Amino acid sequence: MKIKKVIFMGTPEFGVPTLAKLAETRFRPILCITQPDRPKGRKRRLQPTEVKIKALELGIPVIQPEDVNAPEVLEQIRALEPDVIVTVAYGGYLKKEIRKVARSGAINLHPSLLPLHRGSAPMNFTLFSGDEVTGNTIFKIVAKMDAGPIILQKKYDVQQNECFTSLYNRLSQTGADDVLESLELLENGIELQKQNHDLASFTSKIEKEDTFISFDMKAKELQNKVRGLAEVPGAVASFRDARIKIIELEILEDTSSGEAGSVSEFIKNKGLVLNCSDRKVLVTKVQPAGKKVMTAHAFQMGAQVKNGEKFGNGF
Repeated sequence: MKIKKVIFMGTPEFGVPTLAKLAETRFRPILCITQPDRPKGRKRRLQPTEVKIKALELGIPVIQPEDVNAPEVLEQIRALEPDVIVTVAYGGYLKKEIRKVARSGAINLHPSLLPLHRGSAPMNFTLFSGDEVTGNTIFKIVAKMDAGPIILQKKYDVQQNECFTSLYNRLSQTGADDVLESLELLENGIELQKQNHDLASFTSKIEKEDTFISFDMKAKELQNKVRGLAEVPGAVASFRDARIKIIELEILEDTSSGEAGSVSEFIKNKGLVLNCSDRKVLVTKVQPAGKKVMTAHAFQMGAQVKNGEKFGNGF
């Protein structure tokens, strides 16, 4: 069945490349649905979603219902007679009525190799787990979270020392092409592949306490956590009773020679060498509270960090 009418649903920056890509093709959305404007920043001013900004720039009509499953929203969608609903990080649950309103149903882009890393933080957990391969999965949405049959799955290598920010940007860009290919496959009647639910793993929303780190961790575990949180929200440690985010570090060959978190040495123009529970790590980028990301070398010079001083747990 030819797909002529597409409705797009998305909210953060991750969905923008897909919306922009679809707008360039015969799958240009006839409507964009995104979350309502929310207060942000210190002044708590209402801010539009990134997807809304892009949709208006492209001249695509936008609606922002508080409840996308409300009867009046469903009627508005039904009146458009959509062929498919494409969702990318929309941030809301779709009930059966809305999933079935489009002729080909609703499909979703999920940045993991489902059934691995179902849930709200797949890219963070990909890096926490130290996975060497990740990918995008486009699947038909069903009642159970991220459990629907797969239309298309593409694998991508995780780059050495890749952080959340770079993986987010990369999978959002490749995801746009993957969604486009999925629509063509769906149009041509591809046979969908069931997920093996026995292999499923799950992620959870990153809460404030999940960002706290400790140098009592093993170096590899610490590096994976830092990668999975960088640059936003950032892995939180403490120094001189103030918060500091560790943005980037490298694992050294040397075994630890002091108390976990203590400064072992300085490497000029590179950063701080700290002790972990097993190995030493070279911290190369940090973000002190209230400041921008900077090199650890610049921080060391400005704060006059001394050998033997200790970085503590996040709080």
